[in-house]
Amino acid sequence: MKLPYGYVLIDGEIVTHEGKAGVVRSIFASYLAGASLGKIVDMLYAKDIPSPSGNPKWGRAAVDKLLSNAKYIPIIGVETYMDAQFERERRCNVDYDKADHPRKTTRYQSSRLEIN
Repeated sequence: MKLPYGYVLIDGEIVTHEGKAGVVRSIFASYLAGASLGKIVDMLYAKDIPSPSGNPKWGRAAVDKLLSNAKYIPIIGVETYMDAQFERERRCNVDYDKADHPRKTTRYQSSRLEIN
């Protein structure tokens, strides 16, 4: 069994890894502050935070998967998780109600955030 990023197994019990949990919190905070997936990837790379697979750079898909995973609720809280899900839906450019033209006419524009 592979544990989600931010958790470790200690004495047969799954517990939060505080260092990685801080990374999870910063990913959610950056996303809710308006950062795009690409901007978050760049931020993690600039801070030398390796991906869950050990690669030096995260992929956009890995960040997106992390943002959609309910297993992070104990780390970030229900409210932050739900806010991120509503934001993900708002930013999605696919309109599932349309059959002929499934793309929305407006596209999400990321605000400019500084990489700290």
